Amino acid sequence: MLHAKRESMISTAATMRVLNVLRHWVSKHSQDFENDERLHQMTTEFLEELVHSPNLLPAEHKAAAQLLQMMGTTKKDENKADVDLDILLAPHMTPSKENVESLSALEIAEGMTYLDHKIFINIRSEEFLGQAWMKPEKATKAGHILLMTRRFNDVSRLVVSEIMRCPEMSKRVAIIEKWAAVADICRCLHNLNGVLQICAAFMNSSVFRLKKTWERVSKTTKQTIDKLQTLVSADGRFRNMRDALHRCDPPCIPYLGMYLTDLSFIEEGTPNFTDEGLLNFSKMRMIAHVIREIRHFQQTPYKIEQIPKVFNYLLDPGRLMPDEELYRLSLCLEPRLSRLGTKLPTTSQASSSQNTQYTASVSTSAYATSLSPTHHHKH
Repeated sequence: MLHAKRESMISTAATMRVLNVLRHWVSKHSQDFENDERLHQMTTEFLEELVHSPNLLPAEHKAAAQLLQMMGTTKKDENKADVDLDILLAPHMTPSKENVESLSALEIAEGMTYLDHKIFINIRSEEFLGQAWMKPEKATKAGHILLMTRRFNDVSRLVVSEIMRCPEMSKRVAIIEKWAAVADICRCLHNLNGVLQICAAFMNSSVFRLKKTWERVSKTTKQTIDKLQTLVSADGRFRNMRDALHRCDPPCIPYLGMYLTDLSFIEEGTPNFTDEGLLNFSKMRMIAHVIREIRHFQQTPYKIEQIPKVFNYLLDPGRLMPDEELYRLSLCLEPRLSRLGTKLPTTSQASSSQNTQYTASVSTSAYATSLSPTHHHKH
């Protein structure tokens, strides 16, 4: 009798643990059941069997019934999309009438933060598995990571384009100081992704080489830029950025490339199975720890008002110039000098070779490893 009672207790404990795992799975990763009809059907049948089993305790029946209810409501809840990204990020039918001068630094920073956060919170956990963002089928398996990457690159290119669009020195300096102010406001908004978008633009070869322009930038602005570049530097595996993230309270937008680097390191450096042929749970826990931290920052929304004119400006593809044009303009603004102090001719070949660093820095693979500048501005 005691043996039978003990077996019953063990069975009950095992059943409750299985139900707890299922509860976590359904509540945190409901898309798994939406995207796999067979998984949904098998789980539902299993739970129905538990509900009607005469061998289980009332507590087990109740837990299984609650899970069945969750399975039925999950799809309805998940379909209540907060925002349609295709509509939100679609360029306006007509070119934006706004420019970096007509909008305030606060409006631009809040607009950047709103758009970045909407993309960030839509990234699904499974997009971070198996380096999906680097695989041939990345467009379907890691679509939102790619979207975050493209948005990062577009904003950086926008900043560079706006600086190159100014033939007058004083206006060019004012634009740099304006974007530095935007980056600092992004820092205050805990949008570290936005800070790095602008810092990457300042480190772009077309902008970085404008020595005469940088000499005219105010000391205060240079100090702000140096402070921001120190914050988002890749030194020490983004040590300063990690410290800032761990200190700040959400809402927050981290630099996603930092986490993709962590996940790549784990995936490539640790086998999926142990020497005994067992699943390497240690590796799975490390991956889960990274994804859990990302999800932590996805939970809290920003209270930022939508301003259509800001979005129209930030999403206007007509404001983005190609790399070759950016470097050609840079050479026109401040021609290169020979050792004798004479101006050197501008060639398309020079433009192409000088701009290789930027082209590489905005590729998807580079975004996954390190897009942060590894050195600070020297003015």
